[in-house]
Amino acid sequence: MDHMHALPLPETFDRKAVALFAQTLIDHRGKDAVLDAASVSRIGVPAVELLVAARKQWLADGRSLQVRNPSAAFLATLDDFGASLDLLQAEAPA
Repeated sequence: MDHMHALPLPETFDRKAVALFAQTLIDHRGKDAVLDAASVSRIGVPAVELLVAARKQWLADGRSLQVRNPSAAFLATLDDFGASLDLLQAEAPA
């Protein structure tokens, strides 16, 4: 199994951070990845959209994408948007 890549999410995950983090995701495409959401203090709609799109891509690639250590702010924002962590995670086929 490939090494699991840990990628910390930006503390302020706004539109500007999305543009930068999208490149990080592109650079790690095709590999299992863990997104560390521990330090997220603010997350916007574009960031959630990016993470949903990343999940779809990782599923299509047959790779695992996990969100770990979600901060209270991260979880509260997902809840405000009517979303859950399950919407952002992908399991690689066994």
